[in-house]
Amino acid sequence: MKKLIFTLNFFVLSVLLFSCTKTDTGLTGNENKPSSILKGPSGSGGGAIGRDAGTPICTPTVVTLFAGQTINAGNVTVYNDANFIYVTYNTANGYVLTQTHLFVGDCALIPVNRPGNPIPGQFPYITTHSNVTSYTYQIPITAIPVGSCGCIAAHAVVVKLDAAGQVVDQQTAWGNGTVINPDGQWGMKFNYCSCQ
Repeated sequence: MKKLIFTLNFFVLSVLLFSCTKTDTGLTGNENKPSSILKGPSGSGGGAIGRDAGTPICTPTVVTLFAGQTINAGNVTVYNDANFIYVTYNTANGYVLTQTHLFVGDCALIPVNRPGNPIPGQFPYITTHSNVTSYTYQIPITAIPVGSCGCIAAHAVVVKLDAAGQVVDQQTAWGNGTVINPDGQWGMKFNYCSCQ
């Protein structure tokens, strides 16, 4: 009888002990935070992108969108889920977008001319805008597969308008990173690693 009671107590204790053990899920705590909604007008190569609150995402990469090499004209934000890489251009300081050109993928495949300068007009994602302050591209994850790294070359044409809607400044802009051709034009790229 004592043997049976001891066996039952051991069984109950084991069940309680193992049912209260915390399982390591590999999550860092940021995965369960609600994400924001990124918006952009629909059009070729991009569109309005929404994410449900609570959907796990990785920490976004954010770089300054520099116009004319030194003017802070906003930022470029990049993150991914299991299917897509999202690249959002956001303007600031009175600038708006009139064009965006985007390359996402293997750094060695950025379109360049013979001297090595980037050719934004040959980037795979190109959109003309009507003075918007934000635009998001949704790129298939195959461009930089989950767990690997590549390059983002985010180019834009930005303008500043006066109260009458007239252009008072127009600049070429790039997402801040390293210069693609150190001996040539100032076009830039930055690294991005797709997270799991």
